[in-house]
Amino acid sequence: MNSYNSVLADIGSRICQRREMLGMSGTELALRADISASTLSKIENGRRNIGVETLCAVAKALEVPLSFLQPKELDMFTEDYQELPELENKLNQLSADQKFLMLSMFSAQIDVLLCVEEKN
Repeated sequence: MNSYNSVLADIGSRICQRREMLGMSGTELALRADISASTLSKIENGRRNIGVETLCAVAKALEVPLSFLQPKELDMFTEDYQELPELENKLNQLSADQKFLMLSMFSAQIDVLLCVEEKN
């Protein structure tokens, strides 16, 4: 499994764990996130990419911040990162459009990092 697939699998696993922790069915989460149950199943099993907009909708439906769904590969960026609460406060001050832009840029950066890693 390449690193991109492991990232998808990790995100899917975190979604599934949180859904089950809430006692929520896949159908219920899919409805809340406005995606099909089939799409959710593929995401949870790491067989489908999840876009920023869908990831935001799923996080909202699961009542967790996006950081909860981040793959383990990114944990090194948040471990012992004392400025994280301050950064989260700043992000919360952004408008919905600004948050979407930030998440889009962050997603694009992850894609670039994964592509560079795959080539090496």
